[in-house]
Amino acid sequence: MEMTQAVGETAGRVWQALSEQGPQTLSGLKKKINGSGPLVELAVGWLAREDKIAITQVKKSLEVRLK
Repeated sequence: MEMTQAVGETAGRVWQALSEQGPQTLSGLKKKINGSGPLVELAVGWLAREDKIAITQVKKSLEVRLK
């Protein structure tokens, strides 16, 4: 599978998880969708660039939520 396609599909899974279960930490989101760390991080970056999600620092973690 082409990397761009893999990132896009992972972004869809990230968005779906956030839509169904609300805000998640980045590490929790990786576990929730059972995705590889770098791929999930690329997908989160993609969604952030598209202005679909917000990322905030919470203590030592990053929290991701839909806008």
